[in-house]
Amino acid sequence: MKNDKQSQQSAAADRELLRAATGFARSLTRNPDDAEDLAQLGWMKLLKKYGRVDNKNLLFVAIRNSHYDQLRRARVVSFSPLENAPEPSRSETPGNALDLELTLSSLSQAEREALQLNVMEGFTAVEIGKKLGMPRGTVLSHMSRARSKLRKVFGQELGYLKGQVA
Repeated sequence: MKNDKQSQQSAAADRELLRAATGFARSLTRNPDDAEDLAQLGWMKLLKKYGRVDNKNLLFVAIRNSHYDQLRRARVVSFSPLENAPEPSRSETPGNALDLELTLSSLSQAEREALQLNVMEGFTAVEIGKKLGMPRGTVLSHMSRARSKLRKVFGQELGYLKGQVA
């Protein structure tokens, strides 16, 4: 009888936790169906990792991270055949591509990785730091040095690299 009462309390706590998780997921996705999927995904990740779900904050972090992962994966990159491509302008000549390749190869590996993960993959400095095993400040330093070296070579052509902080 006592065990049955504990399991009922546990089930009620799980339902309340899942309700709160779904509400949080709905605030991220703005879609009830996607929110339910996201809440279940976060729940399953914690269940797989810890064997139970009893921490609301940890569940919300898992949901938020899953949401960001889904957003990153949803980015679509489209390619068109070269036959349809316009003729390159003077600033897009093969020499500039070669200059960029040479300049990127002159960056240190850490600078190149940090810049690529930020600019090409869209990761923040904190996420890059976790991936590369270094503090956020070090990542920001590597990105700043890399941007500075690129600006010295290309000047204002790469204005989008100016002051980009993650």
